[in-house]
Amino acid sequence: MLTEDDIKRAFLPYLKEFYRYRYEYRPESVHTELDNVSAGGLVADGMLSFRKDDGNPFVCTYEATSMDKSEEVKFKLNVVYFTWDCLAFGAVVAAVAYAAAYALRLPWLVSLQWAGNLGFVLGAWLTGFLGWYFTMRNWRKYRYIYAIEQFKRYFADEQWIALADDVFPAPTDPYLQALKSQCVYNGFGLALVSDKGAVRVLATPSRLGIYGKDRRMVQWVTQRDWYRSVSGNVGMLGRYRPAIPNQVTQAWNKTARPLRYLLLDPILKAFTRPLGSSDTAFGRYMTGQSVQKWVFVLALLAIVPLGYRVLTIRADDVRDIVERPEENPEDQYGYLYEGEQTRDPPGIPKPYPEPANAAEPTSSEMPAIPKPGGKTQDEISTINLSGNEDEPEPAGDPCARFRKKQGWVLQDNTFVNKALAEERATALQRQGIESDVMPKSCLGDGIGYLVRVGDVYQTESAASRQAEKFANLLVQHALFQGELIVRKLN
Repeated sequence: MLTEDDIKRAFLPYLKEFYRYRYEYRPESVHTELDNVSAGGLVADGMLSFRKDDGNPFVCTYEATSMDKSEEVKFKLNVVYFTWDCLAFGAVVAAVAYAAAYALRLPWLVSLQWAGNLGFVLGAWLTGFLGWYFTMRNWRKYRYIYAIEQFKRYFADEQWIALADDVFPAPTDPYLQALKSQCVYNGFGLALVSDKGAVRVLATPSRLGIYGKDRRMVQWVTQRDWYRSVSGNVGMLGRYRPAIPNQVTQAWNKTARPLRYLLLDPILKAFTRPLGSSDTAFGRYMTGQSVQKWVFVLALLAIVPLGYRVLTIRADDVRDIVERPEENPEDQYGYLYEGEQTRDPPGIPKPYPEPANAAEPTSSEMPAIPKPGGKTQDEISTINLSGNEDEPEPAGDPCARFRKKQGWVLQDNTFVNKALAEERATALQRQGIESDVMPKSCLGDGIGYLVRVGDVYQTESAASRQAEKFANLLVQHALFQGELIVRKLN
């Protein structure tokens, strides 16, 4: 069985021969180095550098993997990436569901109160989270390969992965197929090294020049650079000597390390195990994506103003919301007739145009229009909506008797149907509470009726004081349905 050092030494001569005919480099400029470490902690098992015939430098790095370190080249679930995608998708589902409920079922959301709204949001989020978790778990973009992710952290002209031929049992192994697919996609080379030192190439590095443009250059700390720096200045050794922590840091380490080792790490391991978490040594490059984090935060921020609006709105303000299939209010039952609903309600019939026929009278046969003050004019009756028989109102003006007064009134509740408003007023009057029904149009609010409590008050402060007294009285009689609103008569 080949070791990692055997693969390093066997693959290096192959690279020299490979690039000799590929770039025709200058032989005197060739430099090789094994076990390279960068200033940021990146590792390259081997490096080959030279100058091409045009004088430009060329750097090639490779990663050697033996059987005992096969986890470097076998894909596993990218736990961090996958979890953030689940969180972001769940947040988007929750935001869309809450916005749809706000637009279509606002009274229902208001009736749920804060606990119900929180449960609705959490339920929608959990539905999206679990939906993405169980359906997208095997998506190939979540296949994390340690060697590939390490190559993505820095730029080199060409990068190779050299494997021992016993790492994968067969050419059809799914782990080998996934590794080859990612190498081709990212422009990396892939080769197999036999126990006799023969090299077989499975994929060559890309020469298109489109890979690595968004990755930073890396400065390798080679032995040649190390000895050159140390021989020039011995004081540079101090840069690599760790500083002694102060007393506060030492005390914190004594407390934090046992806490992390005995409590936090076991809890984290228990929660990440169902997601497929593996050894942290090969999972160091599993990082969350900034896009998913922004989507998660923005989706939550979209829910906050809607939730605040739902929790602060009064139930009485949304009680008048009626789902109308058409815009014409005459199509809604109760708009013109306010009695009990029957099969054929005796309301004012909606006028429909009738076709002309031959039986209609001609212009010469039309009846004469009665003169003003005639009998026909006197017999025309008006509808009294105020309920006050002593003071007749002008026809079609139910707010006439309220315009005679100036001041503020106390609004108890609002209704679309007048019968419901009268039932509320009757219930209040039975308990000795002065109440009355008046159209909302008298206050400029449109269609509907409101229940007025108390009298008309000359000042707003007096009305506010009476509102507190009436509220306590309503609570005593179990009739309290919300805070009384002080309204000014127009």
